[in-house]
Amino acid sequence: MNGNIHIPVAVQAVAGAYQNTAQTVHIWDPQQQTALHEQVQQQQQHQLQVTCREPTIFPSPQTQQVQVSEVEPPPQPSPEMMLPNILKPEEGLEVWKNWAQTKNSELEKDSQNRLAPIGRRQLLRFQEDLISSAVAELNYGLCLMTKEARNGEGEPYDADVLYYIFLCIQKYLCENGRVDDIFSDPYYIRFTEWFHHALKTFQPRVTPLGFVIPSHVTEEMLWECKQLGAHSPSTLLTTLMFFNTKYFLLKTVDQHMRLAFSKVLRQTKKNPSNPKDKSTSIRYLKALGIHQTGFPVTDESYAEQTENSENPLRCPIKLYDFYLFKCPQSVKGRNDTFYLTPEPVVAPNSPIWYSTQPISRDQMEQMLTRILIVREIQEAIVVASATNMH
Repeated sequence: MNGNIHIPVAVQAVAGAYQNTAQTVHIWDPQQQTALHEQVQQQQQHQLQVTCREPTIFPSPQTQQVQVSEVEPPPQPSPEMMLPNILKPEEGLEVWKNWAQTKNSELEKDSQNRLAPIGRRQLLRFQEDLISSAVAELNYGLCLMTKEARNGEGEPYDADVLYYIFLCIQKYLCENGRVDDIFSDPYYIRFTEWFHHALKTFQPRVTPLGFVIPSHVTEEMLWECKQLGAHSPSTLLTTLMFFNTKYFLLKTVDQHMRLAFSKVLRQTKKNPSNPKDKSTSIRYLKALGIHQTGFPVTDESYAEQTENSENPLRCPIKLYDFYLFKCPQSVKGRNDTFYLTPEPVVAPNSPIWYSTQPISRDQMEQMLTRILIVREIQEAIVVASATNMH
């Protein structure tokens, strides 16, 4: 590897398996849902039961009466189905404020019902302004929010909605000068553990008409609040796992643990009509050991990630190359690991970002659980499952 890889970085100073289904699955789309309701309404209008009273021999228009049965209008999509496309930091701040106000009232009421001990500390109160919150206070508050935050109807948030809220909070922190990364900084380990428990049982919701409602969290949102990219060693590692899940369809921790540097192949192809036109990809053999079973290995045997020429900063190949560039030379041929533990303190120009030790299984599970909730990941898995069924 040479050093001619231009990936802008901004390293911060503070340093469940998806369940397949055999039934037919439809991805919910608001426009498609509206059209379907209109179709149902038209069918119901054609089925109106029109009954007439028994007419005289020469009935007149005045004596003939028509009775029309009442037709219940079809249900309209609820506001909750209108999935967001971008992060709105003010929504995350509003949820935090509402929770902080409720929590502070509970703490104050609880303190009034207890005798104050000698040398008692000042009553704990959570700042309503996120920017004014100390790291330890914010970490503790986010932990409690994962269990205590409620929507306008007093119900707990669905796991993907809760994830969306925390992404909004992350973006709010970034836009207001805080360098905290609540999803990867070691100061927020307690929060990420609590949050993982809230996410790991998540399953996509299904409408009464059989449409799967995808997650509130999209890939674009992760890029938007710097959870994907090369902003830090942890972010880059998450990005590689995201691409490996999306394109290699590695859906379980065991599948990711079998991935290794020696099993990811870099390939450059020339355009037959224009030899100067080249395309690069990285490939992974879908079924390891297939070459030992006597079956021929063809292009279809590989899962592939291709270049993103329109946006190099989001290109799987360039980010993979940058990862190799920041890894110790001794690990690049290993056949037992791919995801390495980030060094605790690095600078953007540090030659090495990672140690030779692989990340722990627990850490990998937390990262993968968050990835599997992303809308595009769910769609890729559904499409792959449907293709395999046929």
